[in-house]
Amino acid sequence: MITGASQGIGMAFALECAQRGMNLFLVALPDPHLPEVESIIKRKFKVDVITFGIDLTHPDAARKVYEYALDNYIQVNFLINNAGFGTSGLFETSKLDVNSRMIMLNVMAMVGLTRFFIPDLKKNRPSYILNVSSMEATLPLPYKTVYTGTKSFIYSFSLALREEVRNDGIRVSVVCPGSVMTNEEGFKRIQAHGARAKLLVKMPDYIAERTISAVLKGKVEIIPGFIPRALVKLGKGFPTLLKMRILEKIFRVYRDHKTEEIVEEIVSP
Repeated sequence: MITGASQGIGMAFALECAQRGMNLFLVALPDPHLPEVESIIKRKFKVDVITFGIDLTHPDAARKVYEYALDNYIQVNFLINNAGFGTSGLFETSKLDVNSRMIMLNVMAMVGLTRFFIPDLKKNRPSYILNVSSMEATLPLPYKTVYTGTKSFIYSFSLALREEVRNDGIRVSVVCPGSVMTNEEGFKRIQAHGARAKLLVKMPDYIAERTISAVLKGKVEIIPGFIPRALVKLGKGFPTLLKMRILEKIFRVYRDHKTEEIVEEIVSP
């Protein structure tokens, strides 16, 4: 089961899993992209694909997804919590309703789906949970305060949950990508940062292939790419105050972004 499966990294996860012979339960917004992805996968791979269109920011969405799975006899042994979005700009001028939707999607939908599906994952073991966090979980960025906070939650939640279910046949992993080219807005941000951003940027299929391989090998924390891994390791060794001052200067370019200008599907520092 993959959330946010109609575009970007979610679609890349779906294609990668289908290539490995996995049947798919794809969850995403009820728009034309979802049936298009279903059609592409069915043409290219001999796997079963079931889709469910729903807005995961709704409070009862996780329950509805689980009930749909039960009603359609879907057995889940690999849960990929990918759906999410982010904004940038000065927190003081951010829109509260957008922040609330971000928290609902990035955090509450993930928590709800994980809680509902854990009993099934135990029955279908060996099984896997993959949660999509970000480099920003360990390198919190000024001017992306709420988004960074949600990704930090995902990171900590995943590591803690892994220990709780370690003896239940469930392996929990968290992926922390750097910049990912998922849409036009992400491309604009990367251009704004110039050459240094291009060193970090990866394509969704690169992230998906390396992440799924690492999950199936039992890796806990996955940071695709040599430079992102090096930066995260370097950042952990910096004094916090110094690190945050440096990050503020680097990402000050985001300060004057308006919320409506930059609502993304998924991570992109």
